[in-house]
Amino acid sequence: MDTSRLGVLLSLPVLLQLATGGSSPRSGVLLRGCPTHCHCEPDGRMLLRVDCSDLGLSELPSNLSVFTSYLDLSMNNISQLLPNPLPSLRFLEELRLAGNALTYIPKGAFTGLYSLKVLMLQNNQLRQVPTEALQNLRSLQSLRLDANHISYVPPGCFSGLHSLRHLWLDDNALTEIPVQAFRSLSALQAMTLALNKIHHIPDYAFGNLSSLVVLHLHNNRIHSLGKKCFDGLHSLETLDLNYNNLDEFPTAIRTLSNLKELGFHSNNIRSIPEKAFVGNPSLITIHFYDNPIQFVGRSAFQHLPELRTLTLNGASQITEFPDLTGTANLESLTLTGAQISSLPQTVCNQLPNLQVLCVSVRQ
Repeated sequence: MDTSRLGVLLSLPVLLQLATGGSSPRSGVLLRGCPTHCHCEPDGRMLLRVDCSDLGLSELPSNLSVFTSYLDLSMNNISQLLPNPLPSLRFLEELRLAGNALTYIPKGAFTGLYSLKVLMLQNNQLRQVPTEALQNLRSLQSLRLDANHISYVPPGCFSGLHSLRHLWLDDNALTEIPVQAFRSLSALQAMTLALNKIHHIPDYAFGNLSSLVVLHLHNNRIHSLGKKCFDGLHSLETLDLNYNNLDEFPTAIRTLSNLKELGFHSNNIRSIPEKAFVGNPSLITIHFYDNPIQFVGRSAFQHLPELRTLTLNGASQITEFPDLTGTANLESLTLTGAQISSLPQTVCNQLPNLQVLCVSVRQ
């Protein structure tokens, strides 16, 4: 058991008694620590929720209650944080600083926030992830850094974030995957790097992220993938590569044995090779429309027992109906623009759950 956490929990009743003369605090006592113009209400656990959003504040309020568990300072004009600005908020679990004018966050800005689980820093003007300010926030589970101007992620900036589950770095100016920075995030479950300017994913880019379930990489400029770029993502279920510049089928996905949803639509992929999904038996959904696909290997979609929908539009070089051995649970199959002259007689027996079959041939 985390003894420091236990100490925090054990000290709560004592502090409450001191604040109220030895009796349980009433909401009126808590509300005396509400900053001017802010809206405050008890959170049901003898702690306080404080909403100071959209008030035109240029600095943090100074008279916050020590019992604050939620603090919303979003949509203000705060441009800087001093070191240790919230020294007594040891019960604070959620801090919202989104939509301010922060360009830099110094070391010590979040010192003493032992209980912090959610930190929102999106829609600011940060140009890099803070080098030291985020380190060792051991309770932090969710971190939003999206919609800034971040082009650099220092190697050790996430050190000590052992509980982090969700990380948003989308809508920034990254040009490469910050491989070193991610190595300490072994508990991470969902991450988005979408809407950046990333052009290549190197081998072992996510090597230590063995708990990651969802990875969004859409709307970048990715044109190439290392053959081992997804190695180590043992838990990944959702991979979004939509709206990139890929010219070749992403064969690196073959290591993703738990993958359920794959998107690579709106790229420049012209062919899907034989046994393309041989390492992805759990796939339920594949999105690959809006690619100039002309060739599809006959065995490309074999052994996908969970696949429900398959749509192939404009694959002009397909001359034979795809071999769907082991892909028996398809419910919808669409083939357009192909050069198939006939359907196999066994198609109905092979696909007993098929409800929609649409085949249009190229004239």
